[in-house]
Amino acid sequence: MNWIESLRDKHVIKVVTGVRRSGKSTLLKLYRQRLVAQGIPEQRIITVDLDLFENEELREKHALHQYVLSRMQPDGMNYIFIDEAQRCPGFEDAVESLYARDFTDVYVTGSNAHMLSSELATLLSGRFMTIPVLPLSFAEFSLASTEPDTQRRFYQYLEWGGFPEMLHFADNPQSMSSYLEGVYNTVLVNDVSERHAIRDMTALKRISRYMFAHAGSLVSANKIQGALTSAGHKISQPTVDNYIDYLTDGMLFYEAQRYNLKGKDYLKSLAKYYAVDTGLRNYVTGYRSEDIGHMVENIVYLELIRRRYPVLVGNIEGREVDFVVKEQYANAYIQVALTIHDAETLNRETASLRAIGGYEPRYIFALDTPATSSEDGIRYVNIIDWLLGKDTVLP
Repeated sequence: MNWIESLRDKHVIKVVTGVRRSGKSTLLKLYRQRLVAQGIPEQRIITVDLDLFENEELREKHALHQYVLSRMQPDGMNYIFIDEAQRCPGFEDAVESLYARDFTDVYVTGSNAHMLSSELATLLSGRFMTIPVLPLSFAEFSLASTEPDTQRRFYQYLEWGGFPEMLHFADNPQSMSSYLEGVYNTVLVNDVSERHAIRDMTALKRISRYMFAHAGSLVSANKIQGALTSAGHKISQPTVDNYIDYLTDGMLFYEAQRYNLKGKDYLKSLAKYYAVDTGLRNYVTGYRSEDIGHMVENIVYLELIRRRYPVLVGNIEGREVDFVVKEQYANAYIQVALTIHDAETLNRETASLRAIGGYEPRYIFALDTPATSSEDGIRYVNIIDWLLGKDTVLP
């Protein structure tokens, strides 16, 4: 909210993106309420929700453009909100025209990363700013939760995820599962299948399931193709590549590219994909206690991008560094572990960090450690404290 408000009346299009049901529309609804509370007349706030059936005729760019123009006021700034803009083919033409007029402050939301970056970038280069919205952070989840025990609350968050409306079903697992099913199917159908005219829904669902099951592991189109072929579903590698792109465009997954810390270049083979929400992951694959390590890593990744850090996966002499975080003047390196009290685990996690050398900050994030520093300059960070803002590293 503070980020959006800091851009108010600035001559830049505000593009609010995020997976469906993450809270984009609610965020902007609250922002509109704030505008009214600050004295902006309601007639100068123009809102179009293209997901609503009654607005179906506005899913045509000329009709959308004319509708907004007919409601603009000539005596002051007009605040224009277009919700789920990807439902209108060519919406960027209408947005460009509105942006070019005097006294317009334009806000656009959407659930498709490609449409709201690639296509806008082509037409509106340098004239828009993307504001990503993710499901609730653990700190936000904690503010809304009635569970007083922090550890128990964290494991609830790990299992249920952070979709805001999930908190309404906290005492009803069947309702939670039904809600997540609705979110998942809507994204697959509306934001992936329909947009890309996918005919093989079975392959799409199997690839999606594979990626959820291997969230936080190194995967490739070749690996997925092999798994599907072994299961009796023939599919080409280019098709798998395309489907992976479509699923990330639909914001079910975020890609973390591999980075060679010695050669300072990106590695083309293999990448990690993180699920947008651990609750959604658990709905698709089933909750498995043996996957907690990957789910915790997933939560740390989402928090890093929520805090607006560019994040890569590091590789140094065959060793993996979970996260390379691009800060303003230096990199930071993070290993994520459930525990540091197992000697083998600790040695494995610290070996990669020691191999990096230099003086850039290095961290081990774990669930069972207080905030301390080791003799070799590696700092230990308690994950829950960091998520709640009690540890100020990587704020």
